[in-house]
Amino acid sequence: MSKNNIIIFSVLIIIFSACGIPSDSDNSVEVVEIESTQYVSETEEKEEMDNIKIISQIKSGETLSAILGRYNVSQKTILIIAEQKEVDCDFNNMQIGKEYKISLDADSVITSFHYQKNSTDVYSIIFSDTLKYKETKTTIEKVISDKILIKEEVKMEEKVNKEISKSDFLTGKFQLNKHPNFVLVDKKYHTKSEMYLQKETLDNFIAMKEAANKDGIELTIVSGTRNYYSQKSIWERKYNKYKKEGLTDIEIIKKIMIWSSMPSTSRHHWGTDIDINGFDEYFDGKNEKANNEYEWLVNNASKFGFCQVYSEKGEGKRQTGYNEEQWHWSYMPLSSGYLKEYKKLITYKDINGFSASEFAKELDIIKEFVFGISKECN
Repeated sequence: MSKNNIIIFSVLIIIFSACGIPSDSDNSVEVVEIESTQYVSETEEKEEMDNIKIISQIKSGETLSAILGRYNVSQKTILIIAEQKEVDCDFNNMQIGKEYKISLDADSVITSFHYQKNSTDVYSIIFSDTLKYKETKTTIEKVISDKILIKEEVKMEEKVNKEISKSDFLTGKFQLNKHPNFVLVDKKYHTKSEMYLQKETLDNFIAMKEAANKDGIELTIVSGTRNYYSQKSIWERKYNKYKKEGLTDIEIIKKIMIWSSMPSTSRHHWGTDIDINGFDEYFDGKNEKANNEYEWLVNNASKFGFCQVYSEKGEGKRQTGYNEEQWHWSYMPLSSGYLKEYKKLITYKDINGFSASEFAKELDIIKEFVFGISKECN
C-alpha cells in the first residue's frame, strides 16, 4: 500500500497536554509522557540526517490541500486528515505565518507533516501504514524524526496494553499475554494447548493441587481464562447451531446460557475462575472418581481461597444463574472485588458485538447470571 493512498486508519494519541482531550479517570487507560531523546541511537541520528526536511510558513490562501498536494498526497487522505477529531487541531484552518515542517524519505515520499500551532505545541501527522497523529510540546526545529516517532508510539502502545481500563478488564476485552498480572500456565497443570491465569490464582491452585495429591486426589485445570474474543467464538458457534434449528434469539440465549456465558459477562474473563477435571458429563453423580474429587474440593478448596460459585439450585437455595457446576471454582480473594467493580462500572451498553446481544437487557443478564452465584461466595 502506498503511504499516500491511505483510506482506513487508526489513531494513537501519545500525549494529552494543552489539547483539552477529556479522559475518565476511573475508566480509561493512563497516558504517560515519554522523553523522546532516550530512543535516539547513532543509526537513528544518521537516518534523521538522510531525510529531507522542509520548513516553511503558512502563506495567505494556502490550504492543507495545497501544501500536501505538492507531495502527491491523495485528496482522499487529505480529506481524512482535515476531518480528524483525535487532536485539538484543525489542519484545514491553519493560521497565516505559522511554521510547518515536511519530512520526505530518500525517495522523496512524504513521511510526516508538522504544524507549529503556538510557541510550544506542534501537531504532527505521521504517514505510516496507518495515519497517526501526535501533539508535543516542542518547536518545529526540534521535532524528532518520523522513525523515532513511530518507535516511540510502539513503545507507548506496549505501555497502554499493560494499563487496561477497568471496564475492558471486567468484560474481557484485552489480550491475556498483554496483562502484567497474567502468566502462561505450565502444561503440567492443565489440558489445553495454552492457558493463562492470574499469577495469584495459579499459585493458590498449585498449593491446592499439592495438598490434594497427598490425599490421593488429582486436580487438573480443564478451562482457565477466556477473554471476550474466546467467549464470543464459543457463543457464535452455539448460536449458529441453534439458529439453523429454527429457534428464536430469545430461545437460543436461554439454551446457550444453561452452561455458557454471554461475552462480557463471564467470570472466566478475570483469570480467577477455573474448571477442574471435567464438565457436566464428568460430574454426573455416577462417576465415583469425580464424586471423590468433588467431595475433596467441597471440604478443602476454601482453605486455598476457592469457592464453588454455581452451587445447587432449588427451593431455599440459589434461584438464578447457570445450572450447578461442580467443576467451576473461583479464587475469591480476587474475584469478589471484581464482582463489586462489575456492579459499579458495567452496564448493558458494555455488552455488545455478538449475535443477539441486544436482548441482554431484556433478559436482565447481569442480575440473573453475573450476580446469580452462591451466597457463600459473595
